[in-house]
Amino acid sequence: MSERPKRTIRKPTRLLDEAADTPPLRTKRKAQQLAIDDNASNALLTSPKSALTTMDISDLINANTWAFLSNDSKTSLAKLLPPTAFSDYQRTIDPDHPSRKKELDSNAMIIDTPQHPQSSYEVERLFPSVFTDPHFLSAAHTFQDHLYSGWLKEDFKAKVAKYEEGIRDGTLAAPWKDEEWEKEHPLPENNASKSTSSSTKSRGTGGAVKAGIYDLAHNSVIEVGDIISYKRNFSALDVVIEKDVLVHSINMRTRSFTVLLEPGPTQYLPPYLLMPDRPDPVPPIQSMEITSPTMLETGILDVDGRVERGKRPNGNAWKVLTVYRWREGIDPSMDDNRGGRESHGTLHYLRNSHFSDS
Repeated sequence: MSERPKRTIRKPTRLLDEAADTPPLRTKRKAQQLAIDDNASNALLTSPKSALTTMDISDLINANTWAFLSNDSKTSLAKLLPPTAFSDYQRTIDPDHPSRKKELDSNAMIIDTPQHPQSSYEVERLFPSVFTDPHFLSAAHTFQDHLYSGWLKEDFKAKVAKYEEGIRDGTLAAPWKDEEWEKEHPLPENNASKSTSSSTKSRGTGGAVKAGIYDLAHNSVIEVGDIISYKRNFSALDVVIEKDVLVHSINMRTRSFTVLLEPGPTQYLPPYLLMPDRPDPVPPIQSMEITSPTMLETGILDVDGRVERGKRPNGNAWKVLTVYRWREGIDPSMDDNRGGRESHGTLHYLRNSHFSDS
């Protein structure tokens, strides 16, 4: 009898190819573990529920745990420590200190060559006592407080970055600053009586009477020839509207302003309108009569045409309108887009400054 052929145990080619494309189970588990560890580390350093918020931070950050770190880790972390944490730190006396007055050259520009304490930041020169220094511990506890308050979360950092950017470029107001100003600079009732306009006054925080835009003109805070510059960021639409208007005339009888502006989204006025002896406006320059900052903002947005009325949020127009005027004794110039005029501040600032000082 012939022997029965044995079944081969070699895997088919197709299965071999699939096996080559599929990572080993150990590799998969290791990748999953790394992802879990990364998420856990991120939560540990950002989540308000982190275990770091409830522990004694000295049990984690101290000379003993520092000794267990690798040399590369120590080198990286040493750069974050102050120069006073190292043995080669040398104290210096500030150039402005009286004891150094004789050493300084009267013609030297100290501000151009600042002198800072030097340190090598070498790990071997680190004082182990830095981890028990009160300043270091205070900073560590502050970190715990910020972590517990949620200030290290990514969404909070994004809000802070957006807020700081808005403050820098003038597109975002800080309401608490206005409230504090009104607390410290209340407008007395007798000051309000100096104004001839009663129809444009309204009640504000703390019962202070706020003057209207005509009251500013009545007290020469706004004059013919001034430029009022508008700027507001419509974040929901991702658009910033900027436009200058020229105070062309002030009507005492109707308590109103006539302003000139360019049509459409054009920001700046034409050069011929920027000089003191300007001629009469010619098309396409448009004119507008206004009696309040809100009316001016609405008119500017209508002329600009990029933000529909239904998409305009309710905002304080006093804070987005800035007055530009020539400085006394300085001849007008065409060096910029406002004929050499300088910023005097927002209408909100000028109103509070004028009436609080009256």
